[in-house]
Order: sequence, then structure tokens, then C-alpha cells
Amino acid sequence: MSFWAAFLSILGLAFIDSLNPFSIAACAIVIAGQQSLARGVMFVGATFAAYFIGGLALVSGWAETLKLLAPYIRPWMAASAWSVLCLVSLVGAIILWRRPKFDPHKKAKQPGVAALIGVFAFALSSTLSDLPTALPYFGAIPIMVASGADMLGLVAWLGFYSLIYVSPLIVLVCFRQLAHHRFAPLTLKINGFMDWSIRRLTPALLVILAGWAGFEAAQVVSHIV
Repeated sequence: MSFWAAFLSILGLAFIDSLNPFSIAACAIVIAGQQSLARGVMFVGATFAAYFIGGLALVSGWAETLKLLAPYIRPWMAASAWSVLCLVSLVGAIILWRRPKFDPHKKAKQPGVAALIGVFAFALSSTLSDLPTALPYFGAIPIMVASGADMLGLVAWLGFYSLIYVSPLIVLVCFRQLAHHRFAPLTLKINGFMDWSIRRLTPALLVILAGWAGFEAAQVVSHIV
């Protein structure tokens, strides 16, 4: 396959994939409030990283990746990981449930390190969870391989695809900075919905996650014993 045929095919698939309503809506919610530039940069960066890393795993092969990691994973490691996930989920649920209700008159503060890490983790996890449904990405990977590129070339293709994928998010963040007053009418509604989701919906989901993690930990421990 010629370079330009591969380029146009990958560009078209990446553009189609970039029109992901979930990612765009999530980014819009994250940057709806004040001090949105740092949050937007973290969201875009995490989304790019998730897509790029996922592409590397696809290129190298999921099976090969698991084969490389499997010998180093001991049962006690798996049990510990599930137990930590269970504990962290429960603690997180309690903290979020006790979170003060959103005050629309309270002045927004510059997001701290913890808030930015939270945005990064949210974007990374949501993108990775959505990755298995990214059919254009699965179609683009064989084209990258068929282009005859070496590993460095494949990395460049993956970076190009991931950049096209996050381009609508970059445009959205830039628009938010240049025309922030147009976002103002939506800010209170979005913040109110996000406040309810964070204080009520997310703790419930975390409790479910903790229960699942605890079950998995118990299963691993039972096999060890």
C-alpha cells in the first residue's frame, strides 16, 4: 500500500472516530466551569495517551502483551490489587457522599493538583473503556501495518491517528477560552448535574465496584488457600 493511500485512509478513519459524542460531551462538562484551561489540557492529554497506548497494545498484539506480563503476576499480587481497589472505592464513595453541595455563588478556585489528577484519571479510564468499541481504530491498525512501516513508523502513525482523534476536543477547549461567555448559560446547569452525579451517583457506582473487587479478591484468595 502506498504512503498516500495509507495516509488518506487513516486520516478518514481517525476523523470519523473523532466524532465521538461521549468524549466531546465529557470534555464539554469538564471545561464548563471557570479555570477550564488546565482541566481541558489534562482531559485532552489523557485521551491522547489512552488512544496512543491502546494503539501500541493493538499493534504489538493483546495476546503478546499478556504473555509478557503473565509470568510476573503472582496470585498474592492479584489479590492485593483487588483488595486495594475495593478499599479505595469504598473510601472514595464515603468522601464523595460527604462532599458539600454545589454553591453557584461560590467563587471558583484554581484547580489544584488533586483535581487535575482526577480529570486525567477520568479521561484516561473513560477513553480506555470506550476503546473496545472504536471500530475505525481497529480498521486503521491493519492499514498502518500494511503500509510497510517499521516500529518507529507505526508509532508515528499511532501518534497521528490519536492527534486527529483529539482534534475536536482541542477545538472545543480553544473555543471555550475564546468565547467563554457563550458557555456561561450552561455552566450552572452542567455544574448542578455534575454535583449530583459526583455526590450521589458516583458513590453508588463505587460501592458496586468495591463489591466486585472484593469478590474477585476472595476468589483469588480461595485458590491460594
